[in-house]
Amino acid sequence: MATRLRLFALGVGRQQWQQQQRTALWLSSSRFSTSSSLRSNSSPTPPLSSSSSPGEPDNNNNKKKKTSPHVGFYQVYGRALSKVMLMSLLVYQGIYYGWMYLEHLEVKHAKEGEIQALEQRVKDLQEEDRTKKGTATSS
Repeated sequence: MATRLRLFALGVGRQQWQQQQRTALWLSSSRFSTSSSLRSNSSPTPPLSSSSSPGEPDNNNNKKKKTSPHVGFYQVYGRALSKVMLMSLLVYQGIYYGWMYLEHLEVKHAKEGEIQALEQRVKDLQEEDRTKKGTATSS
């Protein structure tokens, strides 16, 4: 991982890094080959590149523009960052809607309590009014 980060800091892209890893694996496997006859007859050659023949220069690498470090960063870590951002957005929205639902319930219960208190007050006033009318008509 540290090697990959170090290469990224130097501006090496993902494809170049993978090519270097393949070359390193190939070289390490050819060093420890148990067949000495194969080693003596042939010299180690790196894996074939994208060019058509060994004598031809690789024109594809010459035509490629050097990518910006920012582009390289997002090529390497863009998928992981997008997953993290999406999950954090979903968690935030879930918590937000949960909070709104709880606030809605709180306001609803407060209003129901206020309505019950007002209805009770109306009943008390009506009862008081009946008792006043009852005492006024009896006298």
